[in-house]
Amino acid sequence: MTTEPSSSLTFTYHPSLTPFNITVKTYLSQHPSYDGIAGSALIFSPQGRLLILQRASHDSMPNRWETPGGAVDFSDPSILHGVAREVLEEAGLRTTKVLRLIGPGDGRTVFFTSRKGLKICKFTFEVEVESTEAVRLDPREHQDYLWVSEEECRGRRVEREGEVVEFEFTGPAQEATILEGFRLRREAK
Repeated sequence: MTTEPSSSLTFTYHPSLTPFNITVKTYLSQHPSYDGIAGSALIFSPQGRLLILQRASHDSMPNRWETPGGAVDFSDPSILHGVAREVLEEAGLRTTKVLRLIGPGDGRTVFFTSRKGLKICKFTFEVEVESTEAVRLDPREHQDYLWVSEEECRGRRVEREGEVVEFEFTGPAQEATILEGFRLRREAK
């Protein structure tokens, strides 16, 4: 899937997210213990269901489920632009607003080591998109998607078109971040 450069993506963001409106290079110069930045997005439908994507069977963590996201590139104008680009590349959805930073528990950041041994700092943001109706997956990365409720996330199963689909997340931090996103949305109402 070919997408436009992240520099052409336009969206608004909450003022509390200003620290993420900087380049990866700038962020890493301020945090030299990290080798890279990853970004992820929680996208909720108007009905309050969350978009999750199933990783391709030929990729790492095959067939597991996650939210849209990936590496924030040095060419991205900011960390926020990198997240918006990943949403467009992985789900075909255009970000209109970045609402808040979300993390598991009382933390806001997840750290992990990549397959290449790099220490990665991952930020997850709740975002709004133009439309939740037209999800388009990049088959090189994902093979299916679901819109799930909090209860379905907790049970790791959803009924779709009369069939039960069971799913496993890419890891405990992914699941914890998702559940924190649902909690924050409940509290905001």
